Amino acid sequence: MRATDMGTIGQNPAWKGWFGKLVGNGYVILFCRLLLGATFMLSAIGKLVDIEAYSVDAVYSFGILPLWLARPAGLIMPFIELGIALGLIFGVLTRLSALGDAILSLIFFLVKAHVLFIQGRQIDCGCFGAIIETMASVTIYMDIPMMIMGIMIMSAPVSSRHWVSFVRFVPKNLKQKLDLVW
Repeated sequence: MRATDMGTIGQNPAWKGWFGKLVGNGYVILFCRLLLGATFMLSAIGKLVDIEAYSVDAVYSFGILPLWLARPAGLIMPFIELGIALGLIFGVLTRLSALGDAILSLIFFLVKAHVLFIQGRQIDCGCFGAIIETMASVTIYMDIPMMIMGIMIMSAPVSSRHWVSFVRFVPKNLKQKLDLVW
């Protein structure tokens, strides 16, 4: 058994519970991959339409990062989201993409919570850029489920994570080199 497979449902006692059955189900993992991928794709496209207006300005409006760091963060965010989306949709580097989703979702949750509850401000979070206006007070409820789905994808055995994916087109030696993030 490979270390990155994290066990299979029948061989590892830790995988016999409800969580193991859930992440071992290819349909569930495919649904999570596609839902998260579509969400991040919409977010990236909505910001790439006008990166200054929809990404950089959104980062500035939160007022969390120092000004010298806010601009680079706003410029790179849509490209990170696009990478996560493509990885999840095509099933390539799914663990890395799911880790990116989980980390970003946690950061987004913490930043929105700070703005809403500590600063007491209602702001447009800019989550989907030009596609739709979204208030941080609404989208904060999306962040935790998105983080949980990312954790589920990272925890899924290879058979579930790559059940429907473009993995079969990647050379075997490359897959072995990228085993931990694949």
